[in-house]
Amino acid sequence: MLRFVELELGQGWAAEPNAPDPEVSVAASSVDVRFRSYRPVRDEEPSGIFKALNLFSKAGPRFDEAWSTLSFIGCTRWRWDETNDHKWYEVDGHGRYSGIAPDWGKFYELIGHDPIRDAVPWETIRADTANSRHFLYYFRDETLEFMAEEWSFIPSPTV
Repeated sequence: MLRFVELELGQGWAAEPNAPDPEVSVAASSVDVRFRSYRPVRDEEPSGIFKALNLFSKAGPRFDEAWSTLSFIGCTRWRWDETNDHKWYEVDGHGRYSGIAPDWGKFYELIGHDPIRDAVPWETIRADTANSRHFLYYFRDETLEFMAEEWSFIPSPTV
């Protein structure tokens, strides 16, 4: 049975929900996805008069922003799909995993038998290995899939 295990990028980071603008680069068996990301900033709790003044503040939540890199190490193949948030929510489910994956906009590892994994074309780097794992990231306007041994995430905060 196919399971979708949601993966956390770490430290509260997530893809920018409206315009992540992913870019893919391939070097040997490493594939990098560079995209806009964000995370909520936790301000220290104000005290004294500052706490009272804060009650009247109209400032909304603040976020750290970054161009982050999600790397897939030992990548054997990858694909870029045009499934977007509109296709995902259509009644007749145009997304390949619509109605199967738990949520839109998340990063997953797919575990178990996947009968539709090879039903679409992939960019092949080399043959899958016994250690290849299936990763899937739903960005707003596209979906990226990877068969790789491991992944890592590095945010590069901007000003």
